[in-house]
Amino acid sequence: MQDYTQIEILLFFKLGKGPGALFLAGDPAQSVVEGTDFRFDEIRSVGYYITESNPNKRRLIPEKPRTVNVNFRSHAGILNCASGFLRLLFDYFPGSAQALERDYGLFKGARPGVFQGVSVEQLLALIKKIPMVPILVHDDEVKKWKQSLGGYSNVYGIAEAKGLEFKTVIILDFFADLPKSVQKPWRELLLGRERTFEFRNKHPLVETHLVSTSNK
Repeated sequence: MQDYTQIEILLFFKLGKGPGALFLAGDPAQSVVEGTDFRFDEIRSVGYYITESNPNKRRLIPEKPRTVNVNFRSHAGILNCASGFLRLLFDYFPGSAQALERDYGLFKGARPGVFQGVSVEQLLALIKKIPMVPILVHDDEVKKWKQSLGGYSNVYGIAEAKGLEFKTVIILDFFADLPKSVQKPWRELLLGRERTFEFRNKHPLVETHLVSTSNK
């Protein structure tokens, strides 16, 4: 539900014949649609609105959501990395998403490999060894990288890849393709050199990067 507005949630209630007929799930840390700022309270307020004429049905609107913290889609290594970015997001931009307990995986998983200074030729050779491997880049850089890789079709923007599942993935130039104006702020953020209040006022664009990073 994290990518829907309140009016769309109201439509779901209408189509589902009101409270008690729907099972709604969402993750406030995974909202990637610009203009939406998801809170569970927003669903509850829509439920209260739709039951205004029938107070007896208001008991069907839960006071608190039931949370699930065991993640079956990703291994613990990926979840720990995402949790690290979420901690930064909640510390520096506390109003950006509703903080939940961290997710836990059932197994540790393989460690990622980090490659620096890789040429396009080396990347093409790697693609041949891992056929059809998805490559994730910033949304504005998809066209550039598809052309650079000779029309390779499995290049996705971060937001575009939301909800998709891959066994293996390459995240390409996440920091190098950031605007120059935020590369240094990102470095200072990861090194713990920034004060929270000053940072969120000076570099609001980093908030969107943190959301997309922790989401994927």
